Amino acid sequence: MSVMQATKRKAVESPVAASHSSGPGLIDQASPVPVFIQVEQDIRRQILSGGYKTGDRLPRETELAKIYGISRMTVRHALEGLANAKLIRRAHGVGTTVISPPAPVVFNLGLMVSFSDQLRRQGFGLKTVTEMQAEVRPPDHISKALGMRSGEKAVAIRRVRVVENHPLALTTSWLRATRFPGLAERELTQGSLWATLEDFYGVKVKNSENAVEMIQATALEAHLLHITTDDELLSFTGIVYDTDDQPVEYMTALWSRQVRFNFSISAPTAPTASRAAPASRPKLAQRR
Repeated sequence: MSVMQATKRKAVESPVAASHSSGPGLIDQASPVPVFIQVEQDIRRQILSGGYKTGDRLPRETELAKIYGISRMTVRHALEGLANAKLIRRAHGVGTTVISPPAPVVFNLGLMVSFSDQLRRQGFGLKTVTEMQAEVRPPDHISKALGMRSGEKAVAIRRVRVVENHPLALTTSWLRATRFPGLAERELTQGSLWATLEDFYGVKVKNSENAVEMIQATALEAHLLHITTDDELLSFTGIVYDTDDQPVEYMTALWSRQVRFNFSISAPTAPTASRAAPASRPKLAQRR
């Protein structure tokens, strides 16, 4: 895999009316993100940034309800999410205690090994929720990247990757429907697209080219990943090639929370007489 470009998109300020804000100013009642998730994310940020340290006790539920201007039941729902993420421990008579944050997820970009397989090797509990899987008309830049004819349809697959009960990534894949007949209706092998392509279509992926940028979450992305629209995501946009160097998949992957990426960069080598330089590949469209 090669990383084509790294950019950072300037965050766009989203002013929140005073009537929609409460507590520390991070609760937006007009947001599509549920209030309990906004509270969970705020406390999560404080824990991960060191505002709350291991062993610290969080305020009581009644105090948190006053701080955020919400009901005690909403606070309890938010704390359940933090407990499931192993960031806090709740005990009767003791209260809510901050515990050591879990080790970050490590994803090696230099390995052409699926997200699912890498997470399972690290011992993480992984669940894949397929939000969309259908034949649709792709945008022009995707159609061009995959070498599709005018009017040809693609299979679009959008998945939420849930790690240890929390959404970690949102991936969207586009593939030629004519090359992979029936894929729109086929259940993915253990949630893995690459495993499905190899098992049912005899196609094995070899490498990919990706563009990397920091983006701000849209309302839909924030809803699916349980974050706020103020949060930034690490975006990978890439074209995946098979062993015959043909484009197989145009994909976008949006990552949130604790993820550590490993990748290597090597200097290009000049082509030799016996090996012709590969044809130029399509440039990746950047999200704006």
